[in-house]
Amino acid sequence: MDKRLMNISILGLGFMFVFTSFLTVSNIEKAVLKSIEKDDPSFTGDGYTSLCIIYGVFALCNWLAPAIIGAIGSRKSIYLGSICYVLFLTPFLWPSNILLYTTSTLLGFGASIIWTGQGTYLTMNSDSSTISRNSGIFWAMSKISICIGNIFMILVLRDKTELNESTRTLVFTVLAVVCGFGTLILMVLRPSMDADGKENEVNLQKPISLIPKQELKDSMRLLMTKDMLLLSTLFLYTGLHVSLYSGVYSSCIAFTKSIGTNTKQLLGYTGILVGVGEVTGGLLCSVLGKKSERSNSKFSGLSRSTVIIISFFINIIAYGLIFVNLPNDSLFGDTNSKSIMKSKYGILFLNP
Repeated sequence: MDKRLMNISILGLGFMFVFTSFLTVSNIEKAVLKSIEKDDPSFTGDGYTSLCIIYGVFALCNWLAPAIIGAIGSRKSIYLGSICYVLFLTPFLWPSNILLYTTSTLLGFGASIIWTGQGTYLTMNSDSSTISRNSGIFWAMSKISICIGNIFMILVLRDKTELNESTRTLVFTVLAVVCGFGTLILMVLRPSMDADGKENEVNLQKPISLIPKQELKDSMRLLMTKDMLLLSTLFLYTGLHVSLYSGVYSSCIAFTKSIGTNTKQLLGYTGILVGVGEVTGGLLCSVLGKKSERSNSKFSGLSRSTVIIISFFINIIAYGLIFVNLPNDSLFGDTNSKSIMKSKYGILFLNP
């Protein structure tokens, strides 16, 4: 196998294990923390607050991530970030408000450097003829993680109506081991190489003290361009959308008792369907995009703008179905309240 392709495969495999853990946790975090609060009233940690801290710190640290990558290289940044994902699992095994929010902050920082490092490493191991292939391989391997983790949750929560302490210990011990294994894989990443098989990462390393000011200036200059200001609206919408499907929607289903007696098991099914939806949507966009690029007629393919508009209307329909199918108070805890229309499994599983 080509050495650069081997590097991409190792990268994808490591991310698959790390994010099998994290994506499963983000899907069940709110429900798990509520169950911990029932067992220990002194614990008041909130899943939504934790996710808010994670992504808030992630956004802020992204401004500094390029400087860190430039100083220590992409490989060290990747496995340093992956360690933060392992640490994030500790407050679910040893519940503590301070530990939960501290590790959420660390994870936000880790996410910024692991994803920036991933982009750099993938680019350094690719050229114009292999970047699409390599991106596709990495994307496919990392997205498999959504299904793997949630299949595990379905098996664990089978015939269980509550996330008791023994169940939580089993789930998060396994997820910690899986995440730790992914981190070990990322620690053996080989130096990135150019087309001639020569190492090329070392050339990126620069003193960290000389980088941040210039990087921040460049980032701000890019942000203020017309295209980026227009795209910022789309980025904001995408952030709200990801927040809904990655943590809020699954929690609402788990808390809605009118659906059935074993709503916690639905967490796994919801997560799997989200993963299937992401993969299917990504493949459709890829196929439609290639057809559009190969065609000389503007009517024979779909432009990126058209795909985005179609996706937007699909989202709006899904949001409407969620609004009428789930009770208003299902966001915050177990509820027997009624929704506008009777909650139905078919609609719940169609929305992801």
